Amino acid sequence: MCTVVVRVDPAAAWPVTVLALRDESPDRPWDAPAAWWPDRDPTIRGVRDRSAGGAWLAASDHAGLAVVLNRAEPVPSDDGTWTTRGVLPLDAVTGAVPGADGSLPTTRAFNLVRATAEGVAVDTWDGTAVRTTTLGPGVHMVTHGAPDDPAAPRIGRWLDAFRSAPAPSGPPVLAPFDELRTADLGDDAGDGWSGWFGVLAESSALPADDPDAILRDAVEPEGHVATLSVVAAAIGRDRTVLQHARLERPGRLDGSVELHRA
Repeated sequence: MCTVVVRVDPAAAWPVTVLALRDESPDRPWDAPAAWWPDRDPTIRGVRDRSAGGAWLAASDHAGLAVVLNRAEPVPSDDGTWTTRGVLPLDAVTGAVPGADGSLPTTRAFNLVRATAEGVAVDTWDGTAVRTTTLGPGVHMVTHGAPDDPAAPRIGRWLDAFRSAPAPSGPPVLAPFDELRTADLGDDAGDGWSGWFGVLAESSALPADDPDAILRDAVEPEGHVATLSVVAAAIGRDRTVLQHARLERPGRLDGSVELHRA
């Protein structure tokens, strides 16, 4: 189950900043952020799932950023198949909102975080209805339940810590693991991200299979799931900047990483 932390400040030069961690089967092939969908829109870049061709996270300068998180509710299907949830971030950054036309999604259950310079919304599909929650100014956390739900693992343990830490107000200068190493040393990279990465570094002291661990490596009901990558992003009115790091040892901060800027 993935984790997303969001700061919303409508009056700021960069109204939204996002820290996102992707949890997935380590055996499922994927690609780091790039323009993988030129036929749809050559300006979209994102993290591509090779198996189904969709995206975990997609971004563009004019449309902001969208990221999908799996939920656990069962969704019935007449033929036992579902549309990949990876279409959702791609649809979102090209203007399509789940349920906007009155139809129900044909995917399994999800939370879809949509972030633009105008604000942030979370679309939830639980197999019965699509609901949209608008996130107001402040810091928020989304996992596989309701946004900011203190009863949800990780949120109950870490949301207050993220809210207490200085929130980033602009693009990350360093790649995620340079930010982490800087924060772990008690230093400040000077780009405003040290507070959040300090919380992430603190959270790594938990065992990776603890329900409250943000960096995960555990056997969930759907199988072996681990944190595979980290994205730090800032959304402005005409620019979306993101830094991405792939964990070479899933769920671990003490291994080598592969870095990308998009």
